[in-house]
Amino acid sequence: MTEPLVRLIRPSDLPAVMEITRRSLLRPWSEAVWREELASPFGLYLVLEEDGGVSGHIGVKLIADEAHIMTIAVRPERRRRGFARSLIEAALADPASAGARRVYLEVRPSNTGARALYDSLGFVETGLRPAYYGDEDALLMTLDLRNRPRR
Repeated sequence: MTEPLVRLIRPSDLPAVMEITRRSLLRPWSEAVWREELASPFGLYLVLEEDGGVSGHIGVKLIADEAHIMTIAVRPERRRRGFARSLIEAALADPASAGARRVYLEVRPSNTGARALYDSLGFVETGLRPAYYGDEDALLMTLDLRNRPRR
Protein backbone atom coordinates (compact mmCIF):
# COMPACT_ATOMS: atom_id res chain seq x y z
CA MET A 1 0.00 0.00 0.00
CA THR A 2 1.42 3.36 -1.03
CA GLU A 3 0.96 6.72 0.65
CA PRO A 4 -2.03 8.70 -0.64
CA LEU A 5 -1.03 11.22 -3.30
CA VAL A 6 -2.78 14.52 -4.03
CA ARG A 7 -2.46 15.49 -7.69
CA LEU A 8 -4.20 17.41 -10.46
CA ILE A 9 -7.30 15.73 -11.81
CA ARG A 10 -7.01 13.98 -15.17
CA PRO A 11 -9.86 13.45 -17.64
CA SER A 12 -9.61 9.72 -16.92
CA ASP A 13 -10.46 10.45 -13.24
CA LEU A 14 -13.86 11.91 -14.08
CA PRO A 15 -15.90 8.67 -13.76
CA ALA A 16 -14.48 7.99 -10.28
CA VAL A 17 -14.92 11.63 -9.22
CA MET A 18 -18.53 11.63 -10.40
CA GLU A 19 -19.22 8.37 -8.57
CA ILE A 20 -17.78 9.81 -5.32
CA THR A 21 -19.91 12.92 -5.79
CA ARG A 22 -23.06 10.84 -6.42
CA ARG A 23 -22.41 8.92 -3.20
CA SER A 24 -21.69 12.09 -1.21
CA LEU A 25 -24.10 14.81 -2.34
CA LEU A 26 -27.86 14.98 -2.80
CA ARG A 27 -27.48 17.07 -5.97
CA PRO A 28 -24.23 16.06 -7.69
CA TRP A 29 -22.87 17.92 -10.69
CA SER A 30 -23.65 16.54 -14.14
CA GLU A 31 -20.86 15.44 -16.45
CA ALA A 32 -21.41 18.63 -18.48
CA VAL A 33 -20.88 20.80 -15.39
CA TRP A 34 -17.77 18.83 -14.46
CA ARG A 35 -16.31 19.25 -17.95
CA GLU A 36 -17.09 22.98 -17.91
CA GLU A 37 -15.45 23.38 -14.49
CA LEU A 38 -12.37 21.41 -15.52
CA ALA A 39 -11.96 23.59 -18.62
CA SER A 40 -12.19 26.83 -16.64
CA PRO A 41 -8.94 28.80 -16.32
CA PHE A 42 -10.10 29.83 -12.83
CA GLY A 43 -10.42 26.31 -11.42
CA LEU A 44 -8.03 24.12 -9.48
CA TYR A 45 -9.20 20.51 -9.30
CA LEU A 46 -7.26 17.90 -7.36
CA VAL A 47 -7.80 14.25 -6.51
CA LEU A 48 -6.46 12.11 -3.71
CA GLU A 49 -5.14 8.91 -5.25
CA GLU A 50 -4.71 5.81 -3.16
CA ASP A 51 -3.24 2.61 -4.63
CA GLY A 52 -4.11 3.73 -8.15
CA GLY A 53 -7.72 4.67 -7.35
CA VAL A 54 -9.36 8.00 -6.58
CA SER A 55 -10.55 8.28 -2.97
CA GLY A 56 -11.47 11.96 -2.91
CA HIS A 57 -11.42 15.26 -4.74
CA ILE A 58 -11.54 19.02 -4.26
CA GLY A 59 -12.43 21.82 -6.63
CA VAL A 60 -11.49 25.42 -5.98
CA LYS A 61 -12.44 28.48 -8.02
CA LEU A 62 -9.77 31.19 -7.90
CA ILE A 63 -10.81 34.73 -8.76
CA ALA A 64 -8.73 37.79 -7.87
CA ASP A 65 -7.68 37.34 -4.24
CA GLU A 66 -10.44 34.90 -3.33
CA ALA A 67 -10.63 31.12 -3.40
CA HIS A 68 -13.98 29.37 -3.21
CA ILE A 69 -14.12 25.67 -2.43
CA MET A 70 -16.77 24.58 -4.91
CA THR A 71 -16.73 20.88 -4.14
CA ILE A 72 -14.99 18.46 -1.81
CA ALA A 73 -15.85 14.82 -1.27
CA VAL A 74 -14.24 11.61 -0.03
CA ARG A 75 -15.49 8.08 -0.66
CA PRO A 76 -17.80 7.22 2.28
CA GLU A 77 -15.74 4.14 3.20
CA ARG A 78 -12.50 6.21 3.21
CA ARG A 79 -13.72 9.05 5.45
CA ARG A 80 -12.31 10.01 8.86
CA ARG A 81 -8.71 9.39 7.73
CA GLY A 82 -7.65 13.00 7.17
CA PHE A 83 -8.17 12.92 3.40
CA ALA A 84 -10.42 16.00 3.25
CA ARG A 85 -7.88 17.91 5.36
CA SER A 86 -5.09 16.79 3.01
CA LEU A 87 -7.09 17.92 -0.01
CA ILE A 88 -7.81 21.37 1.47
CA GLU A 89 -4.22 21.87 2.57
CA ALA A 90 -2.89 20.77 -0.85
CA ALA A 91 -5.27 23.14 -2.66
CA LEU A 92 -4.24 26.07 -0.46
CA ALA A 93 -0.54 25.23 -0.85
CA ASP A 94 -0.79 24.95 -4.65
CA PRO A 95 0.95 27.81 -6.51
CA ALA A 96 -2.38 28.58 -8.22
CA SER A 97 -3.73 29.64 -4.79
CA ALA A 98 -0.76 31.85 -3.90
CA GLY A 99 -2.66 35.12 -4.37
CA ALA A 100 -5.69 34.12 -2.33
CA ARG A 101 -6.31 36.20 0.77
CA ARG A 102 -9.58 34.54 1.76
CA VAL A 103 -11.15 31.12 1.20
CA TYR A 104 -14.91 30.58 1.18
CA LEU A 105 -17.08 27.49 1.29
CA GLU A 106 -20.65 26.48 2.02
CA VAL A 107 -21.59 23.62 4.32
CA ARG A 108 -24.83 22.12 5.54
CA PRO A 109 -25.52 23.04 9.18
CA SER A 110 -26.35 19.35 9.74
CA ASN A 111 -22.91 18.21 8.51
CA THR A 112 -21.24 18.32 11.91
CA GLY A 113 -18.18 16.33 10.81
CA ALA A 114 -17.36 18.74 7.98
CA ARG A 115 -18.04 21.75 10.20
CA ALA A 116 -15.63 20.41 12.83
CA LEU A 117 -12.96 19.92 10.16
CA TYR A 118 -13.42 23.44 8.79
CA ASP A 119 -13.36 24.90 12.33
CA SER A 120 -10.08 23.06 13.01
CA LEU A 121 -8.58 24.59 9.87
CA GLY A 122 -9.50 28.11 11.01
CA PHE A 123 -12.69 28.70 9.01
CA VAL A 124 -15.31 30.80 10.78
CA GLU A 125 -19.03 31.14 10.08
CA THR A 126 -19.60 34.41 8.25
CA GLY A 127 -23.07 34.10 6.78
CA LEU A 128 -26.10 32.04 5.87
CA ARG A 129 -27.37 31.17 2.40
CA PRO A 130 -31.11 30.44 2.75
CA ALA A 131 -32.36 27.28 1.00
CA TYR A 132 -28.95 26.88 -0.69
CA TYR A 133 -29.28 23.11 -0.85
CA GLY A 134 -33.00 23.17 -1.56
CA ASP A 135 -33.81 21.15 1.53
CA GLU A 136 -31.45 23.01 3.86
CA ASP A 137 -29.71 26.37 4.30
CA ALA A 138 -25.95 26.63 3.95
CA LEU A 139 -23.53 28.17 6.38
CA LEU A 140 -20.96 30.35 4.63
CA MET A 141 -17.55 29.78 6.18
CA THR A 142 -14.49 31.92 5.57
CA LEU A 143 -10.79 31.40 6.17
CA ASP A 144 -8.66 34.54 6.28
CA LEU A 145 -5.23 33.61 4.91
CA ARG A 146 -3.64 37.01 5.51
CA ASN A 147 -2.64 36.15 9.07
CA ARG A 148 -1.95 32.48 8.43
CA PRO A 149 1.59 31.32 7.79
CA ARG A 150 2.11 29.83 4.31
CA ARG A 151 3.63 26.37 4.17
